[in-house]
Amino acid sequence: MRKKLPLVIVLLLLCAFTPAEQIQDTSVTPAKLRVAVASNFYPTLSTLLTQHTLLNEQITLIHGSTGTLYAQIIHGAPFDVFLAADEHSVSALMDTQLLEYSVNYAQGELVLWPVKKAAHTNSISNTLIEISRATNNKIAIADPQLAPYGLAAQQTLVALGIYEQMSAQLVIGNNVNQAFQFVDTHNATIGLLAKSQLIAAAAQQTDDAQSYQQFVAIPAHLHQPVIQQAGILTRTQQRSLAQHFMAWLMSDTIQQQLPAHGYISGKRTS
Repeated sequence: MRKKLPLVIVLLLLCAFTPAEQIQDTSVTPAKLRVAVASNFYPTLSTLLTQHTLLNEQITLIHGSTGTLYAQIIHGAPFDVFLAADEHSVSALMDTQLLEYSVNYAQGELVLWPVKKAAHTNSISNTLIEISRATNNKIAIADPQLAPYGLAAQQTLVALGIYEQMSAQLVIGNNVNQAFQFVDTHNATIGLLAKSQLIAAAAQQTDDAQSYQQFVAIPAHLHQPVIQQAGILTRTQQRSLAQHFMAWLMSDTIQQQLPAHGYISGKRTS
């Protein structure tokens, strides 16, 4: 009967005849930086990251409403960086020591879309009242309880004194991207949305870009400013990469591009 080779000798022989490249292929791939980003800023951040190939390859983006992402962080979601669409969420996480760093990275702008060119001379209030006269007309906003742009939209309607009379015609999206989709797919007549969404949509269109340019800015005094803050989670295992990402986001090169994407630079709001 043939004697069996000891297990240790068999393993040594296998290693001796295994190419070095094959051994390297079994190494663990470094974990990516998990960036939780508010829905409104997701398209902009995705575009900006294409300018930095190496950093782009090291990042995974998770997008949703600020309120939803905040709740996920509270319940232990393994994010490394949080880009909110407000100040309150970041401040609350700082108070509970879940974030260790915060900065104003952008200020958003609220717009009404679509608004025909002839109506630009009309007041925001009159335009919305005219829309509301037909009960089948719907007005899309993001959920004020979850999305800062939804809260700004609600504040605008309250400031104009027309919130109560229009409440039955509101179509509420989980986030501002969903509110935009309601209008874009004609499931809502008009929407109070993020300016950045219209700019991003126009950039993606070749034949119908002009339709996304038919919006009017909501006067700043009608709602609280949409100051967008970011922070690094204290539990991150990617601290160095998180700091590198934040430095890139706040660099002059990136901040100077934000107005073209529908934002005011965060450095102007600090």
